[in-house]
Amino acid sequence: MTGLDKILSCIDDEANKDAEMILAAGKLKASEVLVNAKKEAEKRAELIIKNAEDKAEFILQKAESKGKLKEREQILDAKREIIGSVLNEAKENLRRMPVEEYFEVILKLCRKYAGAQIGEIIFCEEDLKRVPAGFEGRLAEVAQEAGGELKISAKTRDIAGGFILSYGDIEENCTFDALFDCNFELLSDEVNEILFA
Repeated sequence: MTGLDKILSCIDDEANKDAEMILAAGKLKASEVLVNAKKEAEKRAELIIKNAEDKAEFILQKAESKGKLKEREQILDAKREIIGSVLNEAKENLRRMPVEEYFEVILKLCRKYAGAQIGEIIFCEEDLKRVPAGFEGRLAEVAQEAGGELKISAKTRDIAGGFILSYGDIEENCTFDALFDCNFELLSDEVNEILFA
């Protein structure tokens, strides 16, 4: 082997060693990049999974909340229906009271609503026909207590229980329907307290 061959062989060996080192360094770098990429991919996958789980949990909580709200609304609707039924039955019970008791209720309402004026009380045709004896005198006493005067009108109205106080152009609607409507919230609260407390 000549000197030139030795030099070339030495350069070739050096080049091979450098190539192997560069290749080894490249493989090491590639391995590191691959490991880092894998770690980054795992982090991203975990983040995506966490976000998906959070979103699923949020959707589930929202659905549960809507379900509970719907349930509460249905319970409230049922309670309102029951309360309305109880109040309607109370009105019907007032209308169906025995005559003496019914007109006692009428007198109590007159004590509350009669004014210090001259007027008349208007009933429905059915109630006008069943006014008990002595009622008009008792009505006059109640009106006097209020500083006014009341007589039973010969006119009737299409009402379902109760009466209308007429003072000329001014009328006080004391029908059971009107009184229940005006006091609906208060009556509903009382029935609610009795039934659902």
